[in-house]
Parts: sequence; structure tokens; C-alpha cells
Amino acid sequence: MAAIELAAEPEPTSKAAAKRAISAAVDRVAEVLGNTPAVCRRSYIDPRVIERFREGEAIDPVASVGEAMTARARTKLEREVRRLVSG
Repeated sequence: MAAIELAAEPEPTSKAAAKRAISAAVDRVAEVLGNTPAVCRRSYIDPRVIERFREGEAIDPVASVGEAMTARARTKLEREVRRLVSG
């Protein structure tokens, strides 16, 4: 979910912009999961997703958090996230 949210953000132009975008994405994911942002970030979000965003990388946007996905879209999303965190 964090990868989806960060993909929807514009590429950060500064460290402060990246921090704001990451914080907003984590907040949205935490809301969907019903956890606090701290728990969400520590337990559910792969830190490589956030680090890659800071480096200007993200997945191709495929859906919105909470949006129903087809099996094909879910497979594409999983492939994109694996590519992102392995890179």
C-alpha cells in the first residue's frame, strides 16, 4: 500500500518535500490498516520502499489504496514492488 501511495506523489524536489510526502503516505496507509503511523511504518512498510522514493524511484501507479483490484492488477503490483525493493 505504501508503494501505491508513494507512486501517486510527485517526485520530491528536496529532502523536506520527500519527508512530507512519505509522512502523508504513511498516514494514509495507517488509516486503512487501522494502526498508528509509527506501528505501520515499523511493522508493515518495507523500509526499501521509502528509501527508493527518496532516491526518486517508485512503482508504476496501478491503483489507489482501498480500490478493488483484479487478479491481473494485483500481480502487476506485486511484480512492481519486487522490482522496486530488489533494485
